[in-house]
Order: sequence, then structure tokens, then C-alpha cells
Amino acid sequence: MDEFAPPVTLRFDRERVPTPGAVRLVFGDDGDTPVIPDATLHGAGQITGLRLRVAVRAGVRVHAAGRITGLRLRIGARYDVNVSRPTVGQIASRWQDAAPAFISTRDSWQQTVPMPIAVRQGWQDADALAVATVAAWQSAQQQHRAVVAHYEQAHRLPTAALLASYQQALALRHDTRAAFEEALRLPTAPTRVAFETGLQLRAGGLQRFEVAAPAWHRVRSGMGIAVGMAQRFGGRFEQAMPPPPGQWQRPLPPQPEPCYVPGQPVRLLFAAAHDASLPARLVFICERDDGPGPQPGATVVVPIRRVYVTINNLALLRADTGQPLAAYALSMSLDVDSWTWQWSATLHPDALPLIVPSANGDPVNVLASVNGVPYRLAVESYSRQRKFGEERIAVSGRGRAALLDAPYAPTLNFGSAVERTARQLAEDALTINGVSIGWDVDWGITDWSVPGDTWTHQGSYISAILDIASAAGGYVQPHNTDPVLRILPRYPAAPWNWGELTPDFELPSAVVTVEGIEWQRKAPYDRVYVSGTTGAGVIGQVTRGGTAGGAVAPMVTHPLITHATAARQRGLAELGDTGQQAQINLTLPILSETGLIKPGALVRYVDGGDTHLGLVRSTALQWSRPTLRQTLSVETHPA
Repeated sequence: MDEFAPPVTLRFDRERVPTPGAVRLVFGDDGDTPVIPDATLHGAGQITGLRLRVAVRAGVRVHAAGRITGLRLRIGARYDVNVSRPTVGQIASRWQDAAPAFISTRDSWQQTVPMPIAVRQGWQDADALAVATVAAWQSAQQQHRAVVAHYEQAHRLPTAALLASYQQALALRHDTRAAFEEALRLPTAPTRVAFETGLQLRAGGLQRFEVAAPAWHRVRSGMGIAVGMAQRFGGRFEQAMPPPPGQWQRPLPPQPEPCYVPGQPVRLLFAAAHDASLPARLVFICERDDGPGPQPGATVVVPIRRVYVTINNLALLRADTGQPLAAYALSMSLDVDSWTWQWSATLHPDALPLIVPSANGDPVNVLASVNGVPYRLAVESYSRQRKFGEERIAVSGRGRAALLDAPYAPTLNFGSAVERTARQLAEDALTINGVSIGWDVDWGITDWSVPGDTWTHQGSYISAILDIASAAGGYVQPHNTDPVLRILPRYPAAPWNWGELTPDFELPSAVVTVEGIEWQRKAPYDRVYVSGTTGAGVIGQVTRGGTAGGAVAPMVTHPLITHATAARQRGLAELGDTGQQAQINLTLPILSETGLIKPGALVRYVDGGDTHLGLVRSTALQWSRPTLRQTLSVETHPA
């Protein structure tokens, strides 16, 4: 053994088994030791001033010292390393780049409606019970239990959106009629009562009693939060005066004829044959033959009366929920140059939470019911007014068509590269990428064709509609409640030909409370040139019939004047607003025969021997409880 080697300690890991013969010991050989080949070290180069010591711990030691130039050295060594290096474990993992997956999540919701729920609770007096309580216990043995939770990454699943369809319900009026007739008296037969003197009997009375046992009964009562209801009361009054001398009786207003007069024969008219398969149910109605009413296209004539009786009923409701808004006053106005209603109202302070806009900024829609006729309006601004002992909420806004204008509608570019009609251009302007935004057009003027790449416009939805309508001298009027825009001619006929038209209404001076006439004189033009502004445009010369056409109005141009039909309608609108005119302002109640008269109606106003015929240009409604009036501005052209 080398003197430099440390001492070797032999450790035997098992006991010797007695066997005959000699025992053979093999150190460092487990029987499976692989044969290690000789290692060969090759080197080439020039080493100067070499000081080298090489030790190979395999039983070979090499020492070198000196100066070697042009070294060529080959060393062969044999080594044996008695160290076991078994494979401890292997870990294999597969992976790849994950691709991002986009999954849309949809959530459906709707405005919840608060519902009061009654809470019922039954109770009774409890009886005290004495019960012995025994608790048994012992030392519990601790048990070790492994808890294993398996989990994995969950996958998102798209949820289908729930769609709730809705529409505005229509109010149905059900009339309940009770048929009755005068009863006939029937004679009553005399009643005879037989009697005799009774014998007195003595009877003993026996009554048993005992101590009553108390009995408990449950009492339940339902309750809920009461909803406050506003009840309106109205009373008519007038200025009192002392009666004049003599006999005086106030005349009564005319009353309708009753449907049934006692003592008079009644004639029953059955409208349908009897059906034996259905239960017999008789419904009696009253149909007086007062003559035919106004037919479509006929004139509604308001008769002359000493007294006009109207029962006004005005209510403000939130359009989506039907919640009433307590109002003190309301005003509405619409004219021929505006395309939606302008309105304002004074409300009770309790109505403030009902008019606050939604989270997305859309205005709250309300329904104004004027004597049973609804008008849909949008609340755009509101303010609170407070003074000593009084608080009010002032609101104002426009009709529901305000959603087609700024700030609710974006600024867009409109046009068409293919040939379309003017009506189709208006309908296309109310779409987004060919999909309707929910509004329709009621076209009331003569349509005409427009070549492609002729008309372009930049603005909101309503500005595009106004530009198309004005090309032919038309104007826009909203529907009362529906999302519909009506395109109407400014002059359905030339003013000098209004006598050939049938008026919509005939109003006597007796029904008018305030009258005002404003005379105006405009240039008496009788000819105008109308022209388009593109290569597809036409030039039209419109002359008033029966004149020489010497007074020429300034030329009118528009890109959509591409047909004689458009030129003729625009020329009529220009020549109609000429010459001597009179604006007559009439204030009258909203009668059941007329309702609220809107702009565009042809009215004949009879003032004694004078008759004025003209078109309504503006309508204003004023309501301050209990007075309700409408003011009309009528454009007339004296002959």
C-alpha cells in the first residue's frame, strides 16, 4: 500500500453464512462492473517554462518538471471509479404554446318592478315546560385523515342571452250597461194569524257547568305598504251677481235624449241570429239615430250654442311604467317649421325621482293624455323651484322625435350611389348599414326619382329628413305616439284655389274666446325658377296661372330637384307665400268634436257675415288647472 494513501475500513453489510471451504472476497466488484476502456490523451503545442504536476487517482501518479520545447506527449491511463451512480428519477413534461380563446359573455337584465309582499306570522303564548337536560361526554380519539381535493382549470361556457319581447299595451275601454225597467206593483194577499190563550206550564230548569279550559287560537293578519293615490276634484264657478227684478231662470244647457223613457214602448233590435251552442247573454245598448256623423274627408262643423260644455281630463304618465306625475300646469306647441313638439310643465316635487334620466343618458319618456288623446314626450331638462311654503319641479323638453337630433344622434354622412326615389332616400336615412333604427316615414307628397351620386348630406337623422322634404317644399310633422315622421306639403293647393277644397273644420266666432288678426304684405311674385345643382338636375319655370309672370322671385336651387315633379311642388311652395296675407289667432277650448287641431288643417272661420279660410300654421296648448285652451295661428289670403 502506498504510504500516502489513507487507511481503508472494510464494512460488511450482512452476516457471514457458514459454508465449507475458503471465502473469496472481491473488493469493489458487484458482479456487473462494466469494462472501462483505456483513456487516451492527445496534446500538441509549445510549452515554455513548464511546471506541471498531473495526478490521476487511479493508481497512477505522473510528475513532470523542466523546460519542454516542441512537446509531443501521449499519456495512457486506466482508471476505475467505484462509485455507483444509479438513475434516481426522471421527470418528463410536455408543453406547447397556448392559443388565446375569446369567448363573449352575455348578461340579460331588465328593470325590476317593486312588488309589495305581505308578511304573515302566526304566534301564541307559549307554555313553560320543565325538562331535565342530561349531557353525556367522553374523550374523543384523535383521528388523522388526509383530505385530498381534486381540481382543474374550468372552461368558460357562453351563456345565451335571454330576450324579452315587449310592446306598449293598448288601453281598452269596457262599457258596462245595466238594463232596467219599471217594476209593477203586485197586490199582497191578506195574512191570517190564528191564536188562542196558552196554558201556563211550570217546568224545572237544570243547568250544569264546570270550569272552562282556556283555548288558544292563532290569529293571522296580512299587511303591506299602502300606495298613495291622488284623487282629483274639480268644481265649476263663475262671478256671482245679484238677480235682477222680476222672474229669472238660468237656461239649462241642451241635454242628450235618454235611451229609455219609462212608459214608452221599447223596440229591441237583435244584431245577430241566435246560436244554440252558445249560452244566452243579452247585452242592451243604446243607439240613437241622430243622423250620420262626419265622414272621412267631410268638414267637422262646430254648431253655434249659447253654452259650450267641456269636461277636461289631462294626465301625465311615465311611458314605460305608467306611474302618474302630479302636474300643476302644462304647455305644448307645434308649428309648421318645427318637426317635433316643444313642451314644459310644472310638477309636484314627488315626481322628481320619476323624471331622472337613465344611466346611459337617454331621456325619460312621458305620455300626456289630453282629453283621452295621448302624446309621447321626452324630458330633456328639469329644475327645482323652492320658495317659502311652496316647492315645484319645472320640466321641459321635446317630443320623442328628439332622439333623432343632437345630442342623442351622431353626425353621419348620407347619400346613394344608385338611383333611388326621394321617399327611399328618406327611408334609407333612418337606417344603419341597411338596418332600420325603428323609425318609419309617412310620405304625403308626390314622389320623384333621384339618380345615383346626386345627393349627399352630413348631419343627424332628422337633418337629412328635413333636407329631403324641403327640396319639394314639404315639412315634417311627428306622429302623436308612434315613431313615424309625416312628410306633408306646405301648400296642398295654391291659396287662390283653396275655395275648391273641403275644409277640415268650421269654427264659429261663438266658440272663440280670443281673436287677433295681424295683416301682412309680401312681394306679389307670380313666377319663380327652380333648379338642381348637379348634372342630373333640371330647371323648372313655375308661373301662376292667369298671370303674365312679370314679377319673378329669386331662383331656388337644391341638389334633389332632379324631376319636374319636385320643381313644380317647390315652385308652388314659393309662390304660395306671397301677396297680402292675414294671420288670425284663435283661442278656443278643446272640444270633443275637434280635439287638438294641429298644423296643416284647413279651417273655415265664420265671424258673422265674414268668412276666413286658411291653413293652421301653429298650435299651442295651455293647461292650468282647471282651464284648458288651444291657440291656433291661421294663415289666410284675402281675395
